[in-house]
Amino acid sequence: MKVVIIWVALIGLAIATASSCSIKHPSEQYACDTQSDCDALGEGRVCSDGLCVVPGGGKLDAGVVIDAAKRDAALPDAAVCPAGCTSCDPQRMECLIDCAMTPNGCSAQVVCPIGWACTIKCNVGNSCRNGVNCLMGKACNVECTGNSSCRNVACGPGPCKVGCTGANSCRGVSCGASCACDVTCPQAALCENVICTSLQCDTFDGGCTSARPGCETCP
Repeated sequence: MKVVIIWVALIGLAIATASSCSIKHPSEQYACDTQSDCDALGEGRVCSDGLCVVPGGGKLDAGVVIDAAKRDAALPDAAVCPAGCTSCDPQRMECLIDCAMTPNGCSAQVVCPIGWACTIKCNVGNSCRNGVNCLMGKACNVECTGNSSCRNVACGPGPCKVGCTGANSCRGVSCGASCACDVTCPQAALCENVICTSLQCDTFDGGCTSARPGCETCP
């Protein structure tokens, strides 16, 4: 009877030993000699220092490779300028429209975004000839330095400054309800059909000024 018990114990020990030997430890599972050993594991693992690792991952003490923590979501893009602005300051809501930097040289109507303060550089010949719309902008500074630039500039209720320094520039400028409208017209400028906020704001050179009494009403 004792002999039978001893044999049963020996058989159980042999089964247990065989089972433990068949278990593949993590370090063995990810062991590699060549890259082909890692290709079968997937996840883009590469053979490095005898182990199949995920690039950018870390290692546990036991040699198990763990992937680097994944971000929940990508960070949002930086604030994007409104359409038409070649650059901007989103915090100040300031928009720069540089016609020399636009694909078409501002051949289409130029529009200041709603609620933004715009500097519009009509610095290309014949630029801004299809209108400059500042009606919904917070403020506008239009620089008409290109030859024959700027037609039908429409100011909004905020401060509006139009500099007509380009030859034959500024054909049609309307100050509208601007609280401070200044239109400068040197000799080279055309300055045709310039309408100031009132007659007392007209200048002798065909422009407008906000320096006279009653011509500046900005809060």
